[in-house]
Amino acid sequence: MSSSKISAGRVTTSDTKLFTIRLGVFKATNINIEHIILITDSLGFAKRVMDLSVYSGQAYSLTIYYKLRSFFSGGLSYRIEF
Repeated sequence: MSSSKISAGRVTTSDTKLFTIRLGVFKATNINIEHIILITDSLGFAKRVMDLSVYSGQAYSLTIYYKLRSFFSGGLSYRIEF
């Protein structure tokens, strides 16, 4: 378990939810694990992370997708659950 504080200025609720998911995925993929469980109060935003279509939070999705692509290349046992 860890805690982080990052100054963000004025942002929307969707930006903060996508940012926190990105932060969690980045922290989880930097340690030696094969299974990520993403716990959130907004399952819609968690699923939106995998949506690569054009929308306002697309930059978050692209960076998360890139990080997860590297994570999943570790083998078939690597997975993420929402």
